[in-house]
Amino acid sequence: MNIKNKKTILIAGGGSGGHLFPAIAIGNCLEKNGYNIKYIGSKFGIESKILPSLNKKYYLLNIKGIHRTISISNIFSNLIFPFRFVLSFFISLFILKRNNPCLVIGTGGYASGVPLLASIMFKIKTLIHEQNSFPGITTKKLSTKVDKVCISNIDSKNYLNGNLILTGLPIREELKTVKKEDACIQLGLNPDLKTVFIVGGSQGSNTFNEYLLKNYNFYIENNIQLIWQCGYKNTTKYKSCISHKNILISGFFENINIPYAASDVIISRAGAVAINEIAFIKKPMILIPLPSSAGNHQYFNAKSFADNGAAVLVEENDMRKNIIEDKILELTKNTKKMKMISDKASTMIKKNALKNIINEVIELDSNNVK
Repeated sequence: MNIKNKKTILIAGGGSGGHLFPAIAIGNCLEKNGYNIKYIGSKFGIESKILPSLNKKYYLLNIKGIHRTISISNIFSNLIFPFRFVLSFFISLFILKRNNPCLVIGTGGYASGVPLLASIMFKIKTLIHEQNSFPGITTKKLSTKVDKVCISNIDSKNYLNGNLILTGLPIREELKTVKKEDACIQLGLNPDLKTVFIVGGSQGSNTFNEYLLKNYNFYIENNIQLIWQCGYKNTTKYKSCISHKNILISGFFENINIPYAASDVIISRAGAVAINEIAFIKKPMILIPLPSSAGNHQYFNAKSFADNGAAVLVEENDMRKNIIEDKILELTKNTKKMKMISDKASTMIKKNALKNIINEVIELDSNNVK
């Protein structure tokens, strides 16, 4: 596709890496196809840190989601949500008018719904990419109003209406093959030791962090290296508590490809993006679903892989029963089993998802009449 005068596409989404990284993967590919890409996110989401570091063009809205747990700060935040929503809506209208996009793409999260609504009002072509088998609230509310919904899992059709296309979930292009030895050297770790990477999402997991705080001696005693992504806001706390040559603690890995490559086993939540990425790089995974995920979709994501021998499923309530430690020892002492699990996981994902999505975007743009 050769476009002399670049058309602009706005991509709205974020809050967490699960919504942001598919947006970036789609945006990078569209730039290669001649489009001018700008992102819309939230000043409260991970995109406020990631987009500047990648030198992306972006806008950040003053909006955050509804809190479901009770606290004074959460109650106050929920009370002012309508004001944030209205303000973000008018700012979105301004962004649309200023950029005159040919298309607006939403990838989920609380930062995507408002720009999509504004785009629908302006009769701009719209497309949603839904990562999870159980769709988020933005997708469910807008699936019949946007022009296309690209879904990652066939099960999403049970919850949605509208123009649904099964495309799969795009994988970040930077997840390229790196040798374990090279990755360990970059991280200052010993490539000859078994290494476990535990990642509780882009913002960290309090459950994972507290588990490791109580159980990190297991890794030291068994001479297993631990790479621990604890979340930006927790870095100082845990680094001050734990100091050992076999334990690497980081708030967030912007180039997650390196800890992925350095690891022999990955412990993760069961968000769709995380599962697809780990399956893509062919690493055995222990999945611990977030119990409070909408519709318990993380459990069903994990169960689908576990039932096919493509992952080990451990429920959060079982983390206190030494199950994780037993599974780690079982895997790290059995190279054939690790390979079998990772190979099976690799067969369960669509590896041409990004191409599928880009084709849908270009087709939708080609139907534009302006």
